[in-house]
Amino acid sequence: MLRRIWQWLKNLWTKLLGLFSQSHLDVSENTQPTSESLPPLTDTDYDFLFGQLLEGVAQGWQSDRVQRFFDELGERGKPELWQEWLQRFGERLLVSPKPNDELAQRMVGFAELTRSLPSLQSLGAMANNIGTQLLSRDDSGAIWEYDGPDVGVSPPPQTFVSEEKDDDAMSELVLKLQENPNLLATVAQQLGVQTSDPRVVIQAMVSQLGVGVENQAQSAESNAEIWAKLGLEQAKAGDLVGAVDSWESALALKSDYHQVWYNRGKALVQLERWEEAIASHDKAIEIKSDDYLAWNNRAEALGKLGRWQEAIASCERAIEIKSGYYLAWYNKASFLVNLGRLTEAVACYDNALEIKPNFDDGWYKRGNVLRDLGLMEEANKSWERARRSRE
Repeated sequence: MLRRIWQWLKNLWTKLLGLFSQSHLDVSENTQPTSESLPPLTDTDYDFLFGQLLEGVAQGWQSDRVQRFFDELGERGKPELWQEWLQRFGERLLVSPKPNDELAQRMVGFAELTRSLPSLQSLGAMANNIGTQLLSRDDSGAIWEYDGPDVGVSPPPQTFVSEEKDDDAMSELVLKLQENPNLLATVAQQLGVQTSDPRVVIQAMVSQLGVGVENQAQSAESNAEIWAKLGLEQAKAGDLVGAVDSWESALALKSDYHQVWYNRGKALVQLERWEEAIASHDKAIEIKSDDYLAWNNRAEALGKLGRWQEAIASCERAIEIKSGYYLAWYNKASFLVNLGRLTEAVACYDNALEIKPNFDDGWYKRGNVLRDLGLMEEANKSWERARRSRE
């Protein structure tokens, strides 16, 4: 897949602009530099690669795939080097007030996979420690499943999901550009962008050149994956409208592409196109009924339309699948408040806060409901707890 995409990019550039000769774009396996000849990874490099790793873990990588991820990095995949970076990364996360629950959960998941990998156990233990601290610390502002990129990780691991495949072509393409700075600089110059970020360069390709996938002699499924990956890059660059367009092209080729239906629905939620978001999440759930994130996102869109009963039912389905997902409890409580079912709402807030004790917004909203119930002493205690959680 990577070779096909790379050849497609070469053909696209040659056909449309005639910018490069074959020698400029020859990055075949015979001339590809070895990891030993590459410069050491910077913190930005580690951030990017760790985001790719955690995205794979979230989509079902097993221990052998995690091991292969580090093995393929050669000297730059040494666990001791990654531990040094992860310590710095963890310090950045823990001093930030921004909630990073989805990232934290993925770090814990990564740690679980390393238990059977002796060379990575120490790295996994450190990731588990950081993730656990993030989940139990004083956070603020988390209302829905996930509203933006986690601190320090590029690409953002929580906004969109991607299909896990051994030949994760677009991710490898980004890495290949990163490992070939001369090529990256040449492409960026021709596009008129001043950046060393390969994702920005790819986004510029998409925006300025278009994607002539329909003209390539490739299978519909392969083309669908290319559109899906390009949609991810557009979403990461903040072009949600463009991402939705790319994902719709993918779905026209592969109508049962679960991850694309989910990604499209999440983008539509952020674009406040509620009805379309519900329909897209319905399709994702039709294909994968145990996608608790899709159920929760669907509930958000339903709530925005005032369809409280349906929103509650959607939250309950998310909770049935993953009872420890505190935001589904929190969202259900909010919908119950809108129906005037205040006592039930307090119970849901209690469940959310039992899972995440320092969730200040949960304590604050719980206090409001207790006030409305006339329980001022309890309300004051809840508000005080919210205040302490924000400090």
